[in-house]
Amino acid sequence: MSPNTALLVIDPLNDFMHPKGKLYPQRRESIEATNTVPNLKKLVDAARLLEVPVYYGLHQPYSKGSYEGWNHMKASHHTIQEYQVFAEGSWGAEIHEGFEPVASNGDVVASRHWNSSSFSNTDLDYQLRQRDITHIILAGLVTNTCIESTARHAIELGYNVTLINDATAGFSQALKLAATDLVWPTIVDEVISVDEWIAQRSK
Repeated sequence: MSPNTALLVIDPLNDFMHPKGKLYPQRRESIEATNTVPNLKKLVDAARLLEVPVYYGLHQPYSKGSYEGWNHMKASHHTIQEYQVFAEGSWGAEIHEGFEPVASNGDVVASRHWNSSSFSNTDLDYQLRQRDITHIILAGLVTNTCIESTARHAIELGYNVTLINDATAGFSQALKLAATDLVWPTIVDEVISVDEWIAQRSK
């Protein structure tokens, strides 16, 4: 395994991942069909055993007035505003239990994204380049939006990108499979499962 490797986990937040989260119902089918949460936990635990730092790409929290005066809001902004998703200081905006950053592992929480890509308007690229990271292992939520947008952005920036196909979930399982099986293989260097990644890196 390249010593310049990092695991990038996107939006492991309660409102996405916990059954009581505000946006969990829209992803329940895909999360349960893919066994997303246990698989993602296995991936994070394996990365730490291999001393691979975990970087976090998290969405901006909602607070009253977050979008006041905005003239170019997207569908995701309207959803967050309507349901007060990831409300600042709330349980829903917290990282899901068991996925918290571990400082001794070199984990890094990048500044938060407003749309889909964890690189756009954040310090993620700067943080990765400070440690000469060249290979990104990418997983989390949501398959066909934040994960895919972040992967495309990473490729354009010159990173080697591996996408983990069973540590993610979409707005539906059909959308998840369309991304992981049809789109992802055309845009990144490698698409594999958690177990395949662990097997490769444990040799």
